[in-house]
Amino acid sequence: MAYTDTYIKFTAFTQLQLGRNIFTMDWWLASFFLGAILSLFLPIVPDLFVLFSLLLLSIIFLFSYKLSKPLHLSSGVIFGATWMLFNAASFEHQWQDNNLNTSQLAAKAHWLQGEVLSLQSTQEHRNTRLNNAAPAYQRLRFNFQVTHINEQPLAKAIILRLSWKNASLALFQGQKVKLKVKFKPAHGLANLGSFSYQTWLNSKGISGTGYVINHKNNQWLNAQRTVRQTLFTDYKKNIFHLSADHELAPLLLALGFGSRSELTPELWNVLQATGTGHLIAISGLHIGLVATGSYFFVMLFFRVLPLHYFTWAARLQVVNIRYVAIAISIVIAMCYGYLAGFSLPTVRALVMLNLYWCTRLLAIRLSIKRWVLLTLFLLTLTSPFSLFTASFWLSVYAVMVILLTLWRFKHIVLSGGKLWRFIKGLLIIQLALTLMLLPISAVFFQQISCVSLLANIIAVPWMSFFSIPLCLLSILLMPISVDLSQFCLMLSLGSLQVLWNYLYYLSTFDWAVLTLASIHIQRLVLAGILTMLLLYFQPKFTLYRLKNLSKYPLVLCIYLIVVLVLPLTALTDTRSSSTNGQSTSDLNQWQLVVFDVGQGLSVLIKRQHHAILYDTGAAYASGFNMVDAVILPYLQHEGIQQLDKVIISHSDNDHAGGIDILQQSIPIAELLYNAAENKGENTCQQGKSFKWQGLQFEMLWPEKVISKENDDSCVIHITDGKHSVLLTGDISTRVEAKLLAQYPQLQVDVLLVPHHGSKTSSSDLFIKHLRPNLAVVSAGFLNRWQMPMADIVHRYQIHGIPLLNTAETGQIIVNFSQNGITQQTYRHQLWPFWFANSL
Repeated sequence: MAYTDTYIKFTAFTQLQLGRNIFTMDWWLASFFLGAILSLFLPIVPDLFVLFSLLLLSIIFLFSYKLSKPLHLSSGVIFGATWMLFNAASFEHQWQDNNLNTSQLAAKAHWLQGEVLSLQSTQEHRNTRLNNAAPAYQRLRFNFQVTHINEQPLAKAIILRLSWKNASLALFQGQKVKLKVKFKPAHGLANLGSFSYQTWLNSKGISGTGYVINHKNNQWLNAQRTVRQTLFTDYKKNIFHLSADHELAPLLLALGFGSRSELTPELWNVLQATGTGHLIAISGLHIGLVATGSYFFVMLFFRVLPLHYFTWAARLQVVNIRYVAIAISIVIAMCYGYLAGFSLPTVRALVMLNLYWCTRLLAIRLSIKRWVLLTLFLLTLTSPFSLFTASFWLSVYAVMVILLTLWRFKHIVLSGGKLWRFIKGLLIIQLALTLMLLPISAVFFQQISCVSLLANIIAVPWMSFFSIPLCLLSILLMPISVDLSQFCLMLSLGSLQVLWNYLYYLSTFDWAVLTLASIHIQRLVLAGILTMLLLYFQPKFTLYRLKNLSKYPLVLCIYLIVVLVLPLTALTDTRSSSTNGQSTSDLNQWQLVVFDVGQGLSVLIKRQHHAILYDTGAAYASGFNMVDAVILPYLQHEGIQQLDKVIISHSDNDHAGGIDILQQSIPIAELLYNAAENKGENTCQQGKSFKWQGLQFEMLWPEKVISKENDDSCVIHITDGKHSVLLTGDISTRVEAKLLAQYPQLQVDVLLVPHHGSKTSSSDLFIKHLRPNLAVVSAGFLNRWQMPMADIVHRYQIHGIPLLNTAETGQIIVNFSQNGITQQTYRHQLWPFWFANSL
């Protein structure tokens, strides 16, 4: 009896201790992930000495459980932050580790050797040296792992993002080549509301960007391709032979191989409008479908297989068939991940799947909470830079919503027959995802789809049961039978066509997509937080005081979103259509926004929700332009729906290249530009002036309407009676001298440096006479003209004038008020985080 009591007590004590350890482990994993997140808010990556000190501190705290639980948990926070920052430091020091000077490298072209990493869509017949008359579509874009620079091996390989116009070689993934390349360290335009190319490059581990120069000595060193590239090329051939011009063929390449480079703008528009873009990104849905399908297929195969006819069947009797099915499921899922190129969404799904299957194989009981925490821990360890990406947070948040929804509404989902449970589960989960993903989608994409529920409720099961399985089956059958493969491919295309007709119909509604300004997004995030609390974490006082409403939390949540969000559209419309009259207390509150448009110029004068744009930046033959990339996103971010005036300084592409696109994209009340065909009043000429929103605009140059050369630039003086700005375009010292002669009293607070800081502008007399408190130059990062020139920069410095360069600071916002002048820069004040800037 005593022995039994002792055993019971010992067992109870052991279980209690085990429970405490498990509870502590969960909190430690959560604190590790929290530390990784907190590290993202640092402006710079600390020195290695600091990081090693933090690592040592975290190890000490880790073994202090008996002394202090808070110290033990804080070790997780410190270790998570240190892990992220160690990886950032390693990435940051790649150039130094290879003894490379980035400024010298960017000054000229170099011979690089390395391996092509990206899947290429080049046709098979182009796997030869192409003639000099290559068509314009032969523009390649690929990631390139560099192992040698100018025949010198690198201590640590670096990855570059390269483009090649009119390529003279057809490149494929896995090939080793020697190319002449002009490149520079990774850098992206930095503006509020715009896509952060710099963050994207950092998340992919890409250290630099550049382009290949056509040269007779560009050559293959090893032409062997990867298996993935070979399968991709063969599959594309099958599609070409079956239906060469089928508009949905790129969707099959995306579903089968994760290649989205061939998706047309029309396809993207429909996917974005209907909120179904996640269906073509190989992630949890696709990997889970393949793993589950292969598992049940193997189980069914062994169930129907007449084992008693086989002599080796006796060996299977001692093997748990489920273990075999799980192992095969893991292998097949990994193969699909390989076809997808082990992209970040694919890796996330594989980590979750393999962790789940391994616990089943090892008979380890793992709670859902710990499964999620371990997954986040492993993802942070294996791909720390994935925390920079929107897809990571969308995936994590979606998984949380699904798990919380199944927990919160399990009594509804689990009641009834199997078919009815499936239908209810699909409806409830899809409704919860649509509702809860609205805020985070708005944060990352500045727009939401109003038809996503209608689209996904049909598209998810349709793709899961028809399109995706048929697409994968067509790939699987390629080595066996081309005819069977093409038959499955035809069925998959047919299923996609049926679904696409429905999605296209939904996308045609005027209200399908709602674009949001920053104020809209803030309100929507607030509504999302309230919805989350009411749906999943209802406090007791809510149940007590709101007895009737708390019985219908979903209705209350929808009501909150409608009440908080919909009035904002009317608010914006009211502000945009308000008259020009303003109270005298607001007359001196305005902004000068100098966009980061690379080697070009675009400036916005903004007051309240009214704006005037001076120049548009460049537009390029590839289709990329600064209006779509920079200006329109910022106007949307600020809730500006029209431009009162657009002023074009002169006709150079880097100043006026985007004017046609701008006119097609947003209402413009008045356009001022100088051209031979423009003989009306809408020109910029010396002596003209106008008032706008309490500001006085005076045109100081040119004397004649020509706009053929830099010296014909429209020079404008802006003042509110207390502060003043001078916009100078690309004028030279010749025009500067004339301006000083004609306007001897001219002085300004803020000067837009003429001609991007070239050596032909910014004379010493001009700077000394104007005596600005701040000078701003718009220039490209490590541009080929080396603007602003070192002599010009020194000239401003010796006069004690602060000089801000958009290539270094990103977007610059100068605020004017009765209290004085202040400035903000994107990289230092607006978004000063290490992961979004050059490492």
